[in-house]
Amino acid sequence: RAEQERLEAERAEQERLEKERAEQQRLEAERAEQQRLEAQRAEQLRLEAERAEKQRLEAQRAEQLRLEAVRAEQLRLEAEKAEQQRLEAQRAEQLRLEAERAEQLRLEAERAEQLRLEAQRA
Repeated sequence: RAEQERLEAERAEQERLEKERAEQQRLEAERAEQQRLEAQRAEQLRLEAERAEKQRLEAQRAEQLRLEAVRAEQLRLEAEKAEQQRLEAQRAEQLRLEAERAEQLRLEAERAEQLRLEAQRA
């Protein structure tokens, strides 16, 4: 009878220990799964941050290119305007020289007419 009780008590203790071990393993497996999920989430967040940074850099580059294009267009227009002003100045100089030449011819014709009249009077 005592032997039977001892064996039952031993069996009960063994079962208790096995249940305890099983519970411990279950908790460890749960912790491991939680850590795995957290690591997965962290990796997901890292990749999303990487993507966002890449998009930010691409947007920054696009803006830089847009500003460079605007500046290039500005420079092209300024160069066009400068060329136009150069041509206008050239044309003005040409007109000035032509006017000068015409005045010179007029004075020479006047002088020739004067000489002709003097010669006629003489």
